[in-house]
Amino acid sequence: MALLLVSLHLQAQQTIQVYVTVDWEGASLEQENIETMQAFRKRFPHIPMLQLLNPVYFLRDTERAAQTVNVIRSTFLPQDTQGLHVHAWKSLVEYCGVPYQNSHSFADLDEACTEGDCGYTVSLEYAYSQADLTKLIACSSNVLVSNGFSKPKHFRAGGWQLGPKLIAALQANDFTWDSSRIDANLLTTRWHEQSGMVSMLRQLHPTSTALEQPFPLSNSLTEYPNNACLADYTSTKQIVDMFKTLMAEQKPVLVLGFHQETATDYLYRLEQAIPQMEATAKEQGVSIEWVSH
Repeated sequence: MALLLVSLHLQAQQTIQVYVTVDWEGASLEQENIETMQAFRKRFPHIPMLQLLNPVYFLRDTERAAQTVNVIRSTFLPQDTQGLHVHAWKSLVEYCGVPYQNSHSFADLDEACTEGDCGYTVSLEYAYSQADLTKLIACSSNVLVSNGFSKPKHFRAGGWQLGPKLIAALQANDFTWDSSRIDANLLTTRWHEQSGMVSMLRQLHPTSTALEQPFPLSNSLTEYPNNACLADYTSTKQIVDMFKTLMAEQKPVLVLGFHQETATDYLYRLEQAIPQMEATAKEQGVSIEWVSH
């Protein structure tokens, strides 16, 4: 009888899957950010990451592509999963044979440039056709593969700019996991209510909430909302509070993360939150599964 009760207790134990995602923006590869990530991995070797890579790093200096690969991989652990993260950088778009668009900036910036690179804040969904997005996603995936990475099945759009055209492009390229949906309210710590970012996301994801859970976008593609946002926009307390709220509501999935380019500035928030999350879960008899795929 005692064994039966223990078995029933274990079956009933609440479990929360936590994804730690990394957005590699394609803007820079500064040593201090790489070293911050390396230190984080040493402190939490039990936590896998979903590394969402931007292929543009390998296009700007092709002669140093192999060195770039080594720098990126220096932040990986064997249990990590690698996916794709796309911002509409002009260099990437043109390399992929897609006409560059400079309108529909989610940061309300002028994204027309005659030299250097631009396009970081151009909305994939609002600026490009479904056909062009399908081509861009295929090409971006191929750039990663040609530099020794696996063919990605996981995706996040720059600026969370996911809509019907991009969903169709992901389906056409056999992606199975997306995390480009977010509650715009989570971003108002840094973006004002009238900003392009907030207004576009309210149009694209009007029903999204911080409690939102995975749901199918198609028979083969599942949405995993970025329901705990990224560390750039949330304090340590907010991260822990969101975890506690999902735990109290018995929601099974939490998706959070950070940007490689700002790891030195913001990763400490997640670093401080993790021990608190693990302690709280232990107190409540909740099991945390740190997952990356």
